[in-house]
Amino acid sequence: MVAELNRRQSRLRPRFARWKMAPRVPPELTDRIIDHLWDSQVDLRTCSLVCSQWLPTSRRHMFENITVRRDARFLALVQCPSNVVANYTRAVDFRLWSPDMHDDTCRILAILPNLEDLTVGEIPPSPESFPVLSRVRKLSLQRTKFASCADFALFISKFSDLRDLELGWITWAGGHYEVWSRLELQLEHLSIRGFEQAPHTLQWLSSVNHSPQTRGFSFSISNDVAPDPAALNVISKFLHRLDGHLKYLRLEVYPSTFLQWILVQLNLGRLTSLQRLRIGHGVHFYPPSTAETLGTCRVFPPVLQIAQSIAAKCQLKELIFDVDIAPDRWSSNSGSFLRNVLTDHAVTQIPAVRFHVPRGRLSYGNVTRHCREFALFMREKGFSARDVLYSADKPEGK
Repeated sequence: MVAELNRRQSRLRPRFARWKMAPRVPPELTDRIIDHLWDSQVDLRTCSLVCSQWLPTSRRHMFENITVRRDARFLALVQCPSNVVANYTRAVDFRLWSPDMHDDTCRILAILPNLEDLTVGEIPPSPESFPVLSRVRKLSLQRTKFASCADFALFISKFSDLRDLELGWITWAGGHYEVWSRLELQLEHLSIRGFEQAPHTLQWLSSVNHSPQTRGFSFSISNDVAPDPAALNVISKFLHRLDGHLKYLRLEVYPSTFLQWILVQLNLGRLTSLQRLRIGHGVHFYPPSTAETLGTCRVFPPVLQIAQSIAAKCQLKELIFDVDIAPDRWSSNSGSFLRNVLTDHAVTQIPAVRFHVPRGRLSYGNVTRHCREFALFMREKGFSARDVLYSADKPEGK
């Protein structure tokens, strides 16, 4: 009996030995690891060559956001019948593309079945020939010139499911403004930049009955010249018409001698329905030069006071201060006034107060490092409340 059992075990042992394999990392973990490399094209290319299991996740990050250049190799790639890269693309930037290659533009857009985010610079002379893109939910127009406001309205109408619209320094020659009745948008977010140099978009916002409805609004005011009072009056009236519907407001206001006057013109204290407020350029942080130092921080009281005035009127759920990474070291003046803001009664009632490091031109690794350094600086200065959060900028969906 024992001999028979030993004989059977010896027969099975080689079979089990063949089944023995080297330990493998579960694909769920390798995908998470590759996700952290999303902004490093070199690392993603390396991962894509390791094995077929790593290829889909690597490709998703490599081709999710592409900038189209005038390159014959790119055209050959996207027009290849066996091309699978286009399935991963969610965002396309055409600012480096020439408008005289309109036919190629249409062909590229036609083979991107999952396109959701489109950035455009120059456009063809006639927007009528531009394809209808019903899947695109986010559109950014940067320094785009239209022949008339009718062409602008026609171009926007190509995006039937538009939810996020960013307008930066766009212009048109003129036109009949009754076209605004054909452009009644229901947006989640609207962003306006460069209205001081290109005020044409304000004509749209000033249309009382046909201006866009949006739950979020962002605008930027430069610090080099004083804005036109009429332009600020248009923005102020637009915001107050949205009161009750507007939930998110982002202000990019730079410290300047005009800032107090700008805030008086906007009269933001009358807004009552805001739930999220984001303020830029009020906090500047110079990272430490060595591991033993803390760095320095400079705040601009007029910018931070915006939070106090709005928080006193609204039931904010989130307050975000963007932290600019400063190129030069300043003497720190962050202690007393920043403490006054964070201990203000209206501010302490906000569930989440966040200091946010925008990415800008920095890599995500540098952004997260600066975020940790700023959080350490704040803790060393005594700002250790549990409801004060720190975050680094990362594109949505990552």
